[in-house]
Amino acid sequence: MALSVGVDPSTIRQLLLQHTFLPLISLQLTHNADLMFQQACQNSLILVLQAIQPYGNNAKHGVTGQAYKLTNTQLITRMYGLFPVRFEPLLPELLTVHNPSDSKLTGLFSISSLELILKKLSQSQDASQKNPFSDLYLNMFRRVITSNKVVLFDTLNHPVSQIFVIDFENDSIEVLRQMIVEFRNFTFPKYFQMSDLLVHVFILYNANVSSESEVAKFQNDIRTNLTVTSTAVPMSLSEADTQFVRVAYDNVTIDCEVQKMSFQQGKATQEGDEDDLQIPRELDITLRGSIFEYISKFLIPHMERKIRTWDDLILSPKKSIASQFFSVSRKLFKSSGELVSQAHSVESYNSVHNYYHRSSPEQSIRKLADWSLMLKDFKYAYSTYDLIKKDYTNDKAWVYVAATQEMCIISLLLAQTQPLASDTLPQPPDKNTLRKIRHDIIEPYIDNLSYTFKSRFNVKTYAIKSYLVVAELLLNMSIMFNIPWWWSDLIESYYLKCMMEIDAHLASIGNGPQAIKAVLYERIGYSIGQFSYVPYGYRNLLASAFETEENENKEMEKEKDGTYVNVLKILPPKDNAIKGLTRFRKRSLWYILSMREWLKLENLQQVKSLVDDGVLQFNMKETTGEWYDRHDLILATIRASIGE
Repeated sequence: MALSVGVDPSTIRQLLLQHTFLPLISLQLTHNADLMFQQACQNSLILVLQAIQPYGNNAKHGVTGQAYKLTNTQLITRMYGLFPVRFEPLLPELLTVHNPSDSKLTGLFSISSLELILKKLSQSQDASQKNPFSDLYLNMFRRVITSNKVVLFDTLNHPVSQIFVIDFENDSIEVLRQMIVEFRNFTFPKYFQMSDLLVHVFILYNANVSSESEVAKFQNDIRTNLTVTSTAVPMSLSEADTQFVRVAYDNVTIDCEVQKMSFQQGKATQEGDEDDLQIPRELDITLRGSIFEYISKFLIPHMERKIRTWDDLILSPKKSIASQFFSVSRKLFKSSGELVSQAHSVESYNSVHNYYHRSSPEQSIRKLADWSLMLKDFKYAYSTYDLIKKDYTNDKAWVYVAATQEMCIISLLLAQTQPLASDTLPQPPDKNTLRKIRHDIIEPYIDNLSYTFKSRFNVKTYAIKSYLVVAELLLNMSIMFNIPWWWSDLIESYYLKCMMEIDAHLASIGNGPQAIKAVLYERIGYSIGQFSYVPYGYRNLLASAFETEENENKEMEKEKDGTYVNVLKILPPKDNAIKGLTRFRKRSLWYILSMREWLKLENLQQVKSLVDDGVLQFNMKETTGEWYDRHDLILATIRASIGE
C-alpha cells in the first residue's frame, strides 16, 4: 500500500503566491502597437495583452539567473528568484465587466461553471499521466483562487501599475499624453486610489529600422514632458524567423474559461494545448528581458517607496499614544461632537454603499498591508491587517472585517512557514503560540467571516475560498513541523464545510453526481494520510507497514536450520509498532467515497488511477471473508467496475 498520493501542500502555498497575492498591472495599447505585435508574431489574430499575459509568471517565463531584491520596512534585504505579476486589461474594462457600482456584492466565481470545467478536465486526462488525480485538484484550486474581480473591501485586485504600450515609429508623445489624460479623467469608484498607480510606458520599435540612440532620446522626451518612466522593447519584424515557442497563460478565471469552452465545442483537441500561443523565439527572449527590467527597476522600487511613505505618514502616527487617545475620545463623544464628525466626514465609512473613501487612512492602510504581503513581508502585513481590523470593527464595516480576518489568518500562516533563509527552514512554533493561533485567531475569525459572507451578504463563494486556502496552509504547516495533532480535525472540518456549501448549491439546481465532490473527497483522503503520529525516527516503518513477507522468510530460515517451527503460528503484521498512530483506514474510506462519485459520473479512468496508486488499505485483487467484501457494498462494486 502506498502513502497518500496528491499535490504537496508546499506546492499549493507557492501557487497562492504566484496566482493570488501578486501585483496586478493593467495594460492599454494603441492600434499601431497592436499591428506591430501581430506582424512580429506573424499572426493577425493575436493581441498584445494576450501575448504578454503569460510572461507575468516569471517562474515559467523568466530570464536565466533572475533575482529580485526586496527590502522590507525593517530595511532587511532578501533576494528572491521569483516575483510574478498579473497583466490584465485596462481598469475601466475590468470595472465595466464586474459592475462594482452596484452596492450589492456578487459571488467570486460560479460553482456550476467550476463543476463544468472539472468534468471536462477529468474526461480529457491522459491515462498515461503519472498522477492525473492530483492535477485535477491543482486545477480546481488554481481556478478558485484566481480572480481579477475588483471589489471595494480589499485592494489585492486594484492595479499597482498602469502600462501604456505604444509604437515608436507611428505614435507620438501627444498620442501618449492624450491616452494618459483620458485614463486619469475616467470616473473611477470613490474607493479607488489613483495617486498610487505607477504609470509606465512600453515603447515597441523595429530594431532593424530605428537605432537605440533614437529610442533613448524619445524616452528622455517622455520623461521630461510627461514625467513618466519607460522601457524600450525591440521587435524583429522579419518573417524569416521560423523558430517559435509555446507559451500558456495560467491565470485564466473561471468565467473566461467557460467562455472558451463554449467557443471550442465541436473542435477536436490537437497535440498540445490548443490555448497555447506561438511566439517567435527572439520575441520570447525580448519579452522576458523587458518585463524583468520593468519589475526590478521600476515596479518593486515604486512599491517599496509607497510602503515606507504610508508607514511613516499614516501607520506610525496611528500607533502613537496620542492617536489612540484621540480615537477613544472620538468614540466617547461621537454622538455629541458635531465638529469631530465634520472633520472626519470625508474619512468616515459610507454605510449606505459599504465603502471607505479613497482619501481615508483606512483605505491606505489596507493597501499598505496588501502590498507588504505581495513583497513577502508577511509579519508586517499581519500586524497591519490586525491594526486596521479594529477600525473596521468600530465602524461596523462587516465585509471589510471579514476580508481582513481572512488576510490575518493567511499572512500569519505564511509568516510561520516562511524560510528564514534560502537554506534555513523556519523554527517550529511552541505550544503557547500554536494555542493562540488556533483558539484566538483561526477558529473565531473563520466562524465570523463565514457568517458575514454567507448570512450578511450572501456570497458563499468567498467563504468557500477561505475554507480551502486556510485548510491548505494549515496542512502545509502540519507537515512542515510534524504537528498533525494540532490541526488534523480543523483541516478536515474546513474541507467538509467547503464541500457542504458546494453540495448545497449544486443540489439546489438539480445537479447529479459532482466532480467537485469527488476531487474534494480525494483531497481529504490525502490530508488524512498525512496525519501520521509516528516520530520522524521511525518513519521507515510506514512504507512497509502491512507487509509480512519478511517475517515469513525468517520462519523459513529457522525451519531450514532444523529449528522447530510452529506452522499454525499467526505471524504478526509489521504495523504492530505503529498501530493507532496512523489514519490509513479512515483515509481509505474517503478514497472509496471519491471512487463512488467517479462511478456515478461513469469515469472509470479516475477510479483505476486511484486503485493503481495503491491508496486503499483493502485487497482489490481478490475477495476475502471480511464484512467490507460483501457483494452489496461499494468495494465490491468498485472491484467489479474495473474488472478486478
